[in-house]
Amino acid sequence: MDKIYALADHIVNTDFDKLPEDVVKKTKLFILDSLGVAIAAADGAGIKEVLDLLKEQGGKEESTVYSYGGKLNALDATLVNSMIVHSLDLDDLHEGVIVHPSSTQIPVAFAVAEQLPEKVSGKDLITAIVLGGDVSCRVAAGITDGIGFIRSGICGIFGAVANAAKLRGCDRDQIVHAMGIAFSQTAGNAQVLQDGALVKRMQPGFAGRDGIMSVYLAEKGITGSTRVMEGKFGFLELYKRGEIDADNIVKDLGKVYEMSNVSVKPYIGGRYIHGPAELGIALAKEHNITPDQVAEMNVYLPQTAYTYVGAPFDLNRGNIQVMVQFNATYGAAAGFVRGDLFIGELDEDVIRDPVINELIPKVKLYVDESVKVPMATTPVTLEIKTKSGETYKKSVQDLKGHPNNFLTEEEFIEKFRKCVKFSNNKPSDENVEKIIDLVMSLENLSDVSAIPELLVKEQRC
Repeated sequence: MDKIYALADHIVNTDFDKLPEDVVKKTKLFILDSLGVAIAAADGAGIKEVLDLLKEQGGKEESTVYSYGGKLNALDATLVNSMIVHSLDLDDLHEGVIVHPSSTQIPVAFAVAEQLPEKVSGKDLITAIVLGGDVSCRVAAGITDGIGFIRSGICGIFGAVANAAKLRGCDRDQIVHAMGIAFSQTAGNAQVLQDGALVKRMQPGFAGRDGIMSVYLAEKGITGSTRVMEGKFGFLELYKRGEIDADNIVKDLGKVYEMSNVSVKPYIGGRYIHGPAELGIALAKEHNITPDQVAEMNVYLPQTAYTYVGAPFDLNRGNIQVMVQFNATYGAAAGFVRGDLFIGELDEDVIRDPVINELIPKVKLYVDESVKVPMATTPVTLEIKTKSGETYKKSVQDLKGHPNNFLTEEEFIEKFRKCVKFSNNKPSDENVEKIIDLVMSLENLSDVSAIPELLVKEQRC
């Protein structure tokens, strides 16, 4: 029987009391992290244009738009809210399978929760998000190799089905058909990284919106494929770029929840640029090296990382902000010069900083041929040679924020507050504290609908 049935049973049979304590704790931290990023990111390029378009279409007012206020139908609210969360690429990531779970699953869960006539508790919200993240990452684990597809798009939609179906109380058959309907809509490509396209930040939102729609359709009796994963023309066969392993999808199902294996990002941009940035920051600080002393900066990356973020630094290629978010050369240079790679490093004045741009030609990227693990983000090595002849070298295996090098609760809250400082329409200090308190005690909350409204200082649109 196709693995989709095992996933459907998993969704139906999992409730809050079955979730391990560490998974609950981490999921609450990821919710806080995503809401903080949303507060900071709402004025990102393209967001207002998408929101205006959705508002022009009209429809039921069901779910709150982060930061801007007002409500859209749950589908459209999911799309724009996911775009907000994902726009800075400061949202969390499962490094083992390269999926951004929260930028899809958190907007889905809140949008559906607000739309439902009955109140949704914090326990139910956490359970839906955990299942959404778990299913997304498990589906991605079935594709053990290959690049070209953005997995948050092609896999996140299945998590969105799990998430919305759990909150809406769907049965096993409805979930299977919703997964089949979702399979007819799976999409997401990596060419957007190469071209600096704004639509890159919309792909997790497409997954979330279409996942909810798939559930709606299944509830109305529309049928989808039932051999979704392992059919002759099923998902695994369609999207493979090498090896596939259907057993990975159900390995330790109900025992290991993949949200426990998700990394939080201390830096903006694609995870593949964090190694160069982290090492640039560290070497400059540890050895007191200044940009004018640098003769060469040599960065050694895994093949997949080089493929995704190894394009030349080009201020005329696509949207300048998107370009640097996925450019390892910029990550190394900006981290070295600025001592950070956060939201401020996406300002155009910083991107065009002469000091950074004079350093850029000295940064050379190389493939570390010793790395054999597909999709690996690490190890990364940075070698700096100075004009006076010194050589400094440093490597990183577990990037800051990785489950093996995770942030503390205090560091999560610090990042949340740091995000708030970058907002042009930040919530009141009182609401900031309320958000932190409500999320950190979310399992005790009887109605989660108040949380999205706290993100709004005043209605903007």
